[in-house]
Amino acid sequence: MIDSVVNGLFVPLSMLYLSASSGASLVEVGSLLSLAGLVSLPLPLWVGSLVDRHGPKPVVLVAQLLQAAGFLGYLVVRDGGAILLAATVASLGQRAFWSSAFTLVSNLSDRDPGGHSRERWFGIIGSLRAVGYGLGAVVAGVALSVKSGLVYRGAIGACACLLLVAALLLERGVPRSVTLKERPANEEAGSRGYRVLWADRPYLALVGLNTVFALCNVMLSIAFPPFVDRQLPAVTWVVGPLLAMNTVVQAALQTSVVRLIRPLPRAVSLCLAGVLWASWAGLTAGPLWLPRALWVPFLTVAVLCYSAAQLVHSPVSNALSADAAPADIRGRYIAVFQYSFAIATVVAPLLFSLLLDLSSAAPWAVLAALALLTVPGMLALAPRLPRAARATDGAGRGAARQRGGTP
Repeated sequence: MIDSVVNGLFVPLSMLYLSASSGASLVEVGSLLSLAGLVSLPLPLWVGSLVDRHGPKPVVLVAQLLQAAGFLGYLVVRDGGAILLAATVASLGQRAFWSSAFTLVSNLSDRDPGGHSRERWFGIIGSLRAVGYGLGAVVAGVALSVKSGLVYRGAIGACACLLLVAALLLERGVPRSVTLKERPANEEAGSRGYRVLWADRPYLALVGLNTVFALCNVMLSIAFPPFVDRQLPAVTWVVGPLLAMNTVVQAALQTSVVRLIRPLPRAVSLCLAGVLWASWAGLTAGPLWLPRALWVPFLTVAVLCYSAAQLVHSPVSNALSADAAPADIRGRYIAVFQYSFAIATVVAPLLFSLLLDLSSAAPWAVLAALALLTVPGMLALAPRLPRAARATDGAGRGAARQRGGTP
């Protein structure tokens, strides 16, 4: 939850703050953030092995400390080189966090024998993350309206302190023993490593397809605030409330949406998310051709479409990725699955800044087209995934193998 507070607070401010503090243009800042993300891209491969060997808790702990160090670096940036250094440290921590945190949740959810346990656990986590993100977004909205460098720096300093608190809570509150998986009796099974994963082409295709979903997911934080600030300046004040609204919807409705989509195959749910994200992109661009009186209503409906897509995608995609992974190398599988979000985070700032420089509507037109392409892509991929992973009964490939069943 604290990690989400930090993201909700910093990400909407990131490009504007770094541009103001260093004198760099948005395109230059976007390029530096993308380069920092590229530097950290190989890290999940190592993190997955560490998680399978030592458990997820120590990896998540180190990840929080690295992020805190990166945010402290943001406080003193004065040029492009300093931005790149601080962003690289923060990106390494963020990459390690997302490559290990979901394995921790998956290992905990293994103890829940009920049907739909994966979606339920990830749904609860999603609600808590939404609350945290909303708190951060509210503060970010205030900072954006004030437009003060001192306020920006205070917010970033608070992010560093919060990450240190999160590391302390993790160390004291989560016993390592409950997140460790038993080593397989056959040591060869535990040493298969990435050879099995690289041969699992359907899973790799799932990672590729989820990259498009992830790109849609990160654009609300990365692209929406600068777009409104630069293209619709008369309603910049609405950014904070709309980000907060998204958070309230996530926190209040996540578990209800999990119950609502329970009868649907996971592939159908993900197709629905793609359509909703395409609607969000189209509606966000709408005010460019509409009178000012309609800007706020259109943006409100757009963000509601985004919220609905996120409510469907988050628990289903995480449950699908965990259930498609063999239990003994789940850490590696989930770490590679998180590459979809890593790639999206790297691509989004540069893609948005370049497309916005081309045309005000270009970022949203491209995003809508990509989101719609996920529908035929998911329908084509679904039959190639393990049957136990496609099902919504909470029994994935790892569980099937433990019972002696066939994936």
